[in-house]
Amino acid sequence: MKTLAIAAVILSSSLFNNLSAKGKLNIKEKIEQVVKFENEKLAITKEKTEFVKVSFKIDELGKVQVLEANYSDKKINDQLMAKLNFLEINEQHDSEKVYYYHFTFKKR
Repeated sequence: MKTLAIAAVILSSSLFNNLSAKGKLNIKEKIEQVVKFENEKLAITKEKTEFVKVSFKIDELGKVQVLEANYSDKKINDQLMAKLNFLEINEQHDSEKVYYYHFTFKKR
């Protein structure tokens, strides 16, 4: 099946330094594993682009705690938040670090 194209643009320059060193958290890789949508699962018309900008922390238990979200479509935001709730971080991480992501959704 075709999948919906999702581009996660990293807004925080500190995330560029997330190398896959042993024991280091690679949040981008973790997000890419859980944030996937099949075609027709999101209500996006062809040639239209939607977005969700989100800031979050990973708490001591390894769960996403959304701090703020800005979005172009509430349904898409709700679906993305549901996916982020599946994210579990078992690696060592800084629970005070804030991550900033800009997700772009576009139907192909």
